[in-house]
Amino acid sequence: MSFSPVKEEVLIATLGTEPQVVTLALDALRHRGFRVSRVIVLHANPEMPPLRSALGALQAEERQYAAESPPVKFDFVAIRDGRYFPTDIRSAEDVALTLRLLYQTVARVKRKSCRVHLSLAGGRKVMTAMGMVVAQLLLDDRDHVWHLLSENRLHEARAMHATNPDEITLIPIPVLRWSLLPSTLHELLVWDDPYRAIQRQKELREQGQLRVVMHFWQMLTPAEREVVTGLVREGASNTALARSLKRSPKTIANHLQNIYAKYRECLGLPEGIPVRTRLVADLAPVIGELDE
Repeated sequence: MSFSPVKEEVLIATLGTEPQVVTLALDALRHRGFRVSRVIVLHANPEMPPLRSALGALQAEERQYAAESPPVKFDFVAIRDGRYFPTDIRSAEDVALTLRLLYQTVARVKRKSCRVHLSLAGGRKVMTAMGMVVAQLLLDDRDHVWHLLSENRLHEARAMHATNPDEITLIPIPVLRWSLLPSTLHELLVWDDPYRAIQRQKELREQGQLRVVMHFWQMLTPAEREVVTGLVREGASNTALARSLKRSPKTIANHLQNIYAKYRECLGLPEGIPVRTRLVADLAPVIGELDE
């Protein structure tokens, strides 16, 4: 899969009360050779004393990073809706606001052909879950989601930097991406609403499932279709199917063997994997349309 050239490497990090999770991740990325030149820090209400202190520490660090090569610019983005700053994530509205901001932040960066390094070590655990949703929707194979590990000594001292880079470990988190095609990712980047993007992904997934089922249906002989219809609609045993279709149990068994082989072929499953239950579950919602 080809991509446009990476224009910039951006670290997007959530912030709770420990600013070192941002600087330690940034240092580790640059030590690995990633030329991160911009950091976007997402945070809650800056008027809360612990968070105000954390933001002050990062703003002081920004001056140091500005002198490095390449220099690093920091952007601080508050989770807010007008004058409303959630002090915590305590409601569905707070979840929606936080998810929307995460989505919009990542989407803006991706529209500029940047590589995203998403670090979710700071903030509430629910932000990690929302960050993974955004990663599934918007990130591609050039991007990374990182889990940060540091030595206990650094954690206890709240050190902003490690003397030895080996004291910091960045673990890549695998992402099961929803956007299997580049065109789908480009479509999702048009919107600023993650809920619309999720709905669109659901629509595309359902269309893809239907295409698989239709391809399987076309592979079947008329007799096999009759057996599949009876199996899905009645959930019957082989003996009951034979009695209902007025065929011998051996004939039904042979048909089912062929049917299962064709379904495994459609799904790319190895031989011997049982698929009867899966076939019934997959075809049950659409068997009426197929059987028309």
